[in-house]
Amino acid sequence: MLFFLFTTSTVAIAQDTIRVSYATLSPAYMDHIVAMDRGYLKEEGLNVEVIRAPGGVATPGLLSGQFHFSSSASSAVSAAVRGGPVKVVYTNLSRPSYTLVSIKSEITSAKDLIGKKIAINSFGDTGHLATILYLKKMGVNPSSVLFITVGRNEVRFPALRSGAIDASPLAMRDVVLMKDQKHNVLADLGKEIQLVWNGVATSNKILAENPQLVERFLRGLAKGREFARRYREETISLITKRDPTPIEAIKVDYEVTKAAMTDDGSLPDDVLRQEVATRSELTKAAKVPDISAAFDYDITRKNYAQLKAAGWHPVR
Repeated sequence: MLFFLFTTSTVAIAQDTIRVSYATLSPAYMDHIVAMDRGYLKEEGLNVEVIRAPGGVATPGLLSGQFHFSSSASSAVSAAVRGGPVKVVYTNLSRPSYTLVSIKSEITSAKDLIGKKIAINSFGDTGHLATILYLKKMGVNPSSVLFITVGRNEVRFPALRSGAIDASPLAMRDVVLMKDQKHNVLADLGKEIQLVWNGVATSNKILAENPQLVERFLRGLAKGREFARRYREETISLITKRDPTPIEAIKVDYEVTKAAMTDDGSLPDDVLRQEVATRSELTKAAKVPDISAAFDYDITRKNYAQLKAAGWHPVR
């Protein structure tokens, strides 16, 4: 069936249901949550089939045609620098809302992580990259630590609390849940580094053959993120319907996410060049490609310009 959806642009435009992958539906994805639950995507004639998949699964899914879009934009960049036909078309957050934490009393700094185990969701995801960039900044060779992939947040957090691993980059809500357990905060990664944290990636095929579908989806998200950044209580209420995390943690995560938002869903070229260079090194790419191989913000910027020109603003 999916092969049929992608055979011609006419069919894709007429298709109401799109498949979108999410590692989780937490406050970091409140633009998507609001766009779905406030009806902005319905206004675009789109129904989202939510697929739970981490970035390591989502990006191959884009390449094989299983998904129309992936919210794991960071993982897609790694594929793109290796020549994969995918592009990031929207960046919602540019600073990772991760805190690098350890419950081991002897680990109090980046240098103490040498020879230790750090849990991440998947190789090349934002938690992994953010930790690598921070270690480099602190003068620690990332190859001197052992990164353990655990697949999902639901596994990573218990692994840290049990002592099975030595440290992990945690979302702020998980840090809130650590309040009853003594732990050391090694770094607020959002204050230390900048990168493509999350957004939307799609295949080059869809972008070329059906840009209208991409435009409709991204326009719905643009409206969702503008509502989310203005109306805190309503947005938190929508998040709690999809995220079982305690409300106090969600409230903290909301504020951190809002602070990390880009102005218009895109990033300047200098930040993208650094991202591509770092990803190329991480993935051992033969050469560092031009940023156009991994990013195309034309539709996102067009949507924002049109919404601004029309005087659009979200209402309760």
